[in-house]
Amino acid sequence: PFQVSIDRYKAAIRVYSEMNEWMDCIFIVSAEDAERAEKVLQEAWDSYWEDGDGWCYGNYLSDKMIKAGISFDVYYADSEE
Repeated sequence: PFQVSIDRYKAAIRVYSEMNEWMDCIFIVSAEDAERAEKVLQEAWDSYWEDGDGWCYGNYLSDKMIKAGISFDVYYADSEE
């Protein structure tokens, strides 16, 4: 049977650009890491524009999350749709 449920133990953080539509992803983190992950991702997004030369934006953001010790899954929007 098909089931739908909301996972109260996870949080989704969307990181995207209004100017570059292909830059759009969602990080799934534990609810307890959500606030810290949001801060890490915001700082990483801001620093990407100065320090991210040669990096794919997603790899850059993921690297910052790994260095912060935050477990996550990341999903990228399909830019074709």
